[in-house]
Amino acid sequence: MATDEISLRERKSAKLKLLILSIAKTMLRQQSFQDIHVTDICQKADISKVTFFRYFPQKEDLLLYFMRVWAFELNIELQRNDIKGLRAVKQIYDRYGDLCENYNSVILHLIKYHAVSPLVLKPISIKKAEKHLLFPNLEGVQQMEVLAFDKLLEKYLLDAIFQTEITRSSDVSEMVNLLLTTTYGSILVAKMKQLPVKAIVKKNINAVLETF
Repeated sequence: MATDEISLRERKSAKLKLLILSIAKTMLRQQSFQDIHVTDICQKADISKVTFFRYFPQKEDLLLYFMRVWAFELNIELQRNDIKGLRAVKQIYDRYGDLCENYNSVILHLIKYHAVSPLVLKPISIKKAEKHLLFPNLEGVQQMEVLAFDKLLEKYLLDAIFQTEITRSSDVSEMVNLLLTTTYGSILVAKMKQLPVKAIVKKNINAVLETF
């Protein structure tokens, strides 16, 4: 899809959606997610609550969108720099560690929300107009895949298997589940013991990767 094939309405919608995300990210650097109210975001974005909920049916959907955009931007960074296999997995976790340090309440709230929600949460999609706004000078960005965190890990673990960097195990689903278990467990332990989360996650993930 060429840029001029994106309608004006789609562009306006994408700009507003990313504006809401940008405002939330700025606020999240100073406040925890639970202390931020939809009204506060709406005031800064100059929109009504009705408009906000048109894009994000519930407040937590904004966090799911936050993570989906983060993963999309990271995947493109890895592709641009031709980083593959286990090197890519380690790069993902280096960025994830930064995410935990800069937006700690986001990760903790998502863990809590996933734990208590009776439903499987569906992330808010990234549409083609949003992809273009995120990477206006990247050719073909509208067609690039959008992967959740677990699928991002799966993609590069498969690549590591293909490159024979991983030989002890070939069950990618089990490997991803082990990494996710270690990730979220490490975050909670770091919170409980007031330890540096990035260092704890990195240490534990590297230990798991050595078993593959």
